[in-house]
Amino acid sequence: MVSLDKLIDRSVSALERRDALELRTVSADALTEAAVEGHRELILIALVDYALSKIMSKVRYGEMDRKFYDSVMGNFLAAKAGPKEVTLKSLEAIENSVIKLDAKEGNYIDNVMDKARLKKAAALYEKGLSLKRASELTGADPARVLEFIGGSKMHEFGGGRNAERLKVAREVFAG
Repeated sequence: MVSLDKLIDRSVSALERRDALELRTVSADALTEAAVEGHRELILIALVDYALSKIMSKVRYGEMDRKFYDSVMGNFLAAKAGPKEVTLKSLEAIENSVIKLDAKEGNYIDNVMDKARLKKAAALYEKGLSLKRASELTGADPARVLEFIGGSKMHEFGGGRNAERLKVAREVFAG
């Protein structure tokens, strides 16, 4: 089990280095923990790290001003230091900062946080959580999650419980 503090430390380190790939790795690790624990803080780390990695990897965002990153960094540090209520507020503040940045700088109708919610809900569903639970944890619309999954190949190649069920069903009906 990875602790919340370690995930935040890794997020801060990746953000300092502008390492989008590491932010995605932290997001995936937080999501794995969230699938087991279901804590809102873990979901928020998974969501904001994914969104921040998208921001860093897109040319259209260019070099974001120092104020944005300082704000995000300050909220990560407050999240680590504070009690649960402060942690949640700080992570939600990062989420709101990302939404505002994307509204100002983004080119698409869906903001980067909506995309993060969809992708992470689909990943939780793939790990074996029910669609309802995955959607509740991430705040994603269940219909859009199913649409996303249907438009991807994750249901064919995923390594989650659903993939194992499909393998067993194929063996049963093949023999």
